[in-house]
Amino acid sequence: MKKIAVITDSSADISDEQAKQLNVRVVRLPIIVDNIEYIENKTITLEEFTNKMKAGSTVKTSQPSIGDVCSVWDEALKENDEVLYVPLSSGLSGSYNSAVLASQSYDGKVTVIDARFACAPTQFLLKEIHELIRAGKSSSEIKTFVEENMSMHAILMPEDLIYLKRGGRISAAAAALGNLLKIVPLLSVENGQIDVYDKVRTSKRAYKMALDYVLNVDCLDDYYFLVLYGGEETEASKELYQKLCEHVNPKDTYYGPIYPVILAHAGPGTVGIGYVKKLEAIIR
Repeated sequence: MKKIAVITDSSADISDEQAKQLNVRVVRLPIIVDNIEYIENKTITLEEFTNKMKAGSTVKTSQPSIGDVCSVWDEALKENDEVLYVPLSSGLSGSYNSAVLASQSYDGKVTVIDARFACAPTQFLLKEIHELIRAGKSSSEIKTFVEENMSMHAILMPEDLIYLKRGGRISAAAAALGNLLKIVPLLSVENGQIDVYDKVRTSKRAYKMALDYVLNVDCLDDYYFLVLYGGEETEASKELYQKLCEHVNPKDTYYGPIYPVILAHAGPGTVGIGYVKKLEAIIR
């Protein structure tokens, strides 16, 4: 059986320790803060990035250079026969298309998957990809299975609309009016894209609506669930996670921070909740 290395990028909200536990390599994406480029988790920490955002710094994200991506692939191919690369969803970045073009010079040794995932749910996907590898599936079979069968669903609730305004998702006037009226938008993350799911007047109502959204599945035991917090843990995120665990098995949950690549667009204080269907439930 061929040895297949699994590689993702840092949009998966994955620390070095988590990457080691999941047996994956990570391409760290560049982040631009006040026109200075940093590499997430290498030259800037999550805490430093969060503080800069709170202080009003202008932040942007960028695709990794193809040279950096290929360097990680080349290193992995020294010890493996093939590479499976899972970048940020093509609906949110051009990273997938760039990686596909680069992979064409690897004689079939690199397979790029457009999983349409983002944030920590990608970690559940990576775990299931390893299960498919252990089951003897080829890289092309895994790509087809993931792209046709696996998906993530989540709701993001930004604390301050100014960050959506900076990212061009809403106008300055809408952001100012929304903050003034204490409107909380619920943003759905599905099929690799972000859209407005609903808008409510209080955070309490938003969290209840978001919890109801993720619990409205056919069988709770068939899913992994997660709660994420933007930059720093909050009482709201802890309470939401506790309520989630009242309904699902805590062993099937994840609770952790949103990292800079996604945080740059959602902003500090954002709370997210979502789910991913388990591989065993899909193939049952």
